Amino acid sequence: MSVHGEYSRALETLIACIRALNRPDRDEWIGRLERARVERNPDLTVASKIAIEMREPLEELTAGAPPALDACTHLLSHCRLILGIRE
Repeated sequence: MSVHGEYSRALETLIACIRALNRPDRDEWIGRLERARVERNPDLTVASKIAIEMREPLEELTAGAPPALDACTHLLSHCRLILGIRE
């Protein structure tokens, strides 16, 4: 699968996990994440920057839900690779 495909799959998995959370602000979070879709930002650098800028609140949002936290970690690892960020 291409880098675009892997990134998109990771993002859609996280969106699905957040959609399953019982939180009143989940639609707001889904809207934020949708801005990071490849369809809206064909340049993966731009899409990854949008997603990685939400790192801390996303990690807090998903902390109590292991599948969502795993999906968040997976997406952010793709973003770091795309952006050349080392941990």
